[in-house]
Amino acid sequence: MKLIIQQRSEVTIYEQLYSQIVNQILNGTLTADECLPSIRVVSRELQISVIPVKTAYEMLERDGYIYTMQGKGCFVKQQNRLDEKKLKIAQNKITELIEVAKNLGITCDELIELLKENY
Repeated sequence: MKLIIQQRSEVTIYEQLYSQIVNQILNGTLTADECLPSIRVVSRELQISVIPVKTAYEMLERDGYIYTMQGKGCFVKQQNRLDEKKLKIAQNKITELIEVAKNLGITCDELIELLKENY
Protein backbone atom coordinates (compact mmCIF):
# COMPACT_ATOMS: atom_id res chain seq x y z
CA MET A 1 0.00 0.00 0.00
CA LYS A 2 1.48 3.29 -1.10
CA LEU A 3 0.54 6.44 0.81
CA ILE A 4 1.79 9.98 0.32
CA ILE A 5 1.08 12.75 2.82
CA GLN A 6 1.25 16.43 1.98
CA GLN A 7 2.04 18.20 5.24
CA ARG A 8 1.17 21.65 3.89
CA SER A 9 -2.16 20.62 2.43
CA GLU A 10 -5.43 22.15 3.61
CA VAL A 11 -6.78 18.59 3.72
CA THR A 12 -6.20 16.92 7.08
CA ILE A 13 -3.78 14.00 7.26
CA TYR A 14 -6.49 11.51 8.19
CA GLU A 15 -8.62 12.65 5.23
CA GLN A 16 -5.62 12.26 2.91
CA LEU A 17 -5.06 8.72 4.21
CA TYR A 18 -8.74 7.85 4.01
CA SER A 19 -9.17 9.01 0.41
CA GLN A 20 -5.96 7.34 -0.80
CA ILE A 21 -6.90 4.00 0.76
CA VAL A 22 -10.48 4.22 -0.58
CA ASN A 23 -9.11 4.95 -4.05
CA GLN A 24 -6.77 1.95 -3.84
CA ILE A 25 -9.67 -0.28 -2.79
CA LEU A 26 -12.00 1.01 -5.50
CA ASN A 27 -9.43 0.72 -8.29
CA GLY A 28 -8.41 -2.80 -7.23
CA THR A 29 -4.89 -2.04 -5.99
CA LEU A 30 -6.00 -3.30 -2.58
CA THR A 31 -8.05 -6.48 -2.84
CA ALA A 32 -10.60 -8.18 -0.61
CA ASP A 33 -9.18 -9.71 2.58
CA GLU A 34 -5.78 -8.08 2.02
CA CYS A 35 -4.18 -7.10 5.32
CA LEU A 36 -3.43 -3.41 5.78
CA PRO A 37 -0.24 -2.37 7.55
CA SER A 38 -0.70 -1.72 11.25
CA ILE A 39 -1.43 1.78 12.50
CA ARG A 40 2.02 1.96 14.08
CA VAL A 41 3.79 0.84 10.90
CA VAL A 42 1.96 3.45 8.79
CA SER A 43 2.66 6.21 11.31
CA ARG A 44 6.33 5.26 11.51
CA GLU A 45 6.78 5.04 7.72
CA LEU A 46 5.05 8.38 7.13
CA GLN A 47 6.65 9.94 10.22
CA ILE A 48 3.31 11.09 11.62
CA SER A 49 1.35 10.54 14.81
CA VAL A 50 -0.69 7.36 15.21
CA ILE A 51 -3.82 9.46 15.83
CA PRO A 52 -4.58 10.43 12.19
CA VAL A 53 -3.87 6.89 11.02
CA LYS A 54 -6.19 5.49 13.68
CA THR A 55 -8.87 8.03 12.71
CA ALA A 56 -8.56 7.11 9.01
CA TYR A 57 -8.81 3.37 9.78
CA GLU A 58 -11.87 3.99 11.99
CA MET A 59 -13.52 5.97 9.17
CA LEU A 60 -12.70 3.21 6.67
CA GLU A 61 -14.28 0.61 8.94
CA ARG A 62 -17.33 2.80 9.63
CA ASP A 63 -17.87 3.28 5.88
CA GLY A 64 -17.53 -0.43 5.10
CA TYR A 65 -14.18 -0.46 3.32
CA ILE A 66 -12.24 -2.49 5.91
CA TYR A 67 -12.90 -4.80 8.83
CA THR A 68 -10.85 -5.52 11.94
CA MET A 69 -9.99 -8.91 13.38
CA GLN A 70 -8.91 -8.53 16.99
CA GLY A 71 -5.25 -9.42 17.35
CA LYS A 72 -4.75 -9.93 13.61
CA GLY A 73 -5.21 -6.49 12.08
CA CYS A 74 -7.31 -4.62 9.56
CA PHE A 75 -8.35 -6.17 6.26
CA VAL A 76 -9.95 -4.92 3.05
CA LYS A 77 -13.64 -5.78 2.99
CA GLN A 78 -15.24 -7.35 -0.10
CA GLN A 79 -16.86 -4.52 -2.06
CA ASN A 80 -20.17 -5.88 -3.36
CA ARG A 81 -21.52 -2.54 -4.57
CA LEU A 82 -18.34 -1.21 -6.10
CA ASP A 83 -20.00 0.66 -8.97
CA GLU A 84 -22.48 2.32 -6.59
CA LYS A 85 -19.66 3.49 -4.33
CA LYS A 86 -17.69 4.89 -7.26
CA LEU A 87 -20.76 6.76 -8.51
CA LYS A 88 -21.52 8.10 -5.03
CA ILE A 89 -17.98 9.47 -4.68
CA ALA A 90 -18.17 11.07 -8.12
CA GLN A 91 -21.59 12.56 -7.31
CA ASN A 92 -20.25 14.09 -4.08
CA LYS A 93 -17.28 15.62 -5.89
CA ILE A 94 -19.53 16.98 -8.65
CA THR A 95 -21.80 18.55 -6.05
CA GLU A 96 -18.79 20.23 -4.43
CA LEU A 97 -17.57 21.43 -7.83
CA ILE A 98 -20.97 22.90 -8.70
CA GLU A 99 -21.03 24.80 -5.41
CA VAL A 100 -17.58 26.26 -6.08
CA ALA A 101 -18.55 27.17 -9.65
CA LYS A 102 -21.72 28.92 -8.48
CA ASN A 103 -19.76 30.90 -5.89
CA LEU A 104 -17.32 31.99 -8.61
CA GLY A 105 -20.10 32.99 -10.98
CA ILE A 106 -19.34 30.25 -13.51
CA THR A 107 -22.37 29.28 -15.59
CA CYS A 108 -23.50 25.70 -16.16
CA ASP A 109 -22.42 25.86 -19.80
CA GLU A 110 -18.97 27.19 -18.83
CA LEU A 111 -18.59 24.45 -16.24
CA ILE A 112 -19.56 21.76 -18.74
CA GLU A 113 -17.01 23.16 -21.20
CA LEU A 114 -14.31 23.12 -18.48
CA LEU A 115 -15.15 19.51 -17.68
CA LYS A 116 -14.96 18.50 -21.35
CA GLU A 117 -11.60 20.24 -21.79
CA ASN A 118 -10.10 18.60 -18.70
CA TYR A 119 -11.56 15.11 -19.02
